[in-house]
Amino acid sequence: MSEFFEDKRQQEIEAYIQGTLSQEALAIFKEKLASDKILQEDVLLQESLRDSLGEKDWATLENDPTNKELQQLKATLKSNTYVQISTTIKEVGTDYKNNPTNKKQDRHVYYRIAIAAAVLLLCALPFLINSQSESYYDQYANWENLPSLREKGDSQSNLITGESLYLSQKYKEAIDYFEDTIAPNDPYYSYGLIYLGASYFQVDSLEKAHQTYDRLIATNTLQSSYGYWYKLLLYLRVDNAEKAEEMLSLIVSNPDHYNYKEAKKIQEALQSE
Repeated sequence: MSEFFEDKRQQEIEAYIQGTLSQEALAIFKEKLASDKILQEDVLLQESLRDSLGEKDWATLENDPTNKELQQLKATLKSNTYVQISTTIKEVGTDYKNNPTNKKQDRHVYYRIAIAAAVLLLCALPFLINSQSESYYDQYANWENLPSLREKGDSQSNLITGESLYLSQKYKEAIDYFEDTIAPNDPYYSYGLIYLGASYFQVDSLEKAHQTYDRLIATNTLQSSYGYWYKLLLYLRVDNAEKAEEMLSLIVSNPDHYNYKEAKKIQEALQSE
């Protein structure tokens, strides 16, 4: 494609995204968009670039929540790494705007730099995903496989009800139940704290979840090291690398700690990056 037609293509995409096409031009563009996969990719890329640079709404070209690749792309474009890249692009664009020599050429160069940076990032996507702490969260999060009181054969424990509420995804009810029921003198107090912390996590009360797991750690029971593991998951979930490394160090300090081997693998992988 010649530079002239490439410029025109970029201008059409920009006008489409900004909603400034006439009704006739919009109909023609949509017809091309329906059959041109490359154009679809260019539109998605430019929408994502615009949004990552600070626009209000997130791009939704065929925003299908079941499309895992699309959702993964959007999550990546919102990641800290991409934000840093987009910030650099934005600074380059600002420099061009503040020091114009040829407006049309500068605008073209700006988009070329932005698209090139995004393409570079997307080409590196498989490696980027493997290096982000969020991927470790996805791999090791085990909120649906908490230690079960039923499996321990104590069906008479009053905490069984709380476990059932949690497994039924009635997290707010589980929180109320455990807060009212568990007590330090209960033989399964530690297990109750595990489920209580997980319930807080499920309703996005991360601070409460951390406080609960701090209580678990303070019990100094055989289950206290579970608190380190679940706090690790919470930190991985929000991409707090510093705190995650702190929890990993605590877990691997004792081979008897819960999920010692898994923590060791994560720590070694992070150190090799």
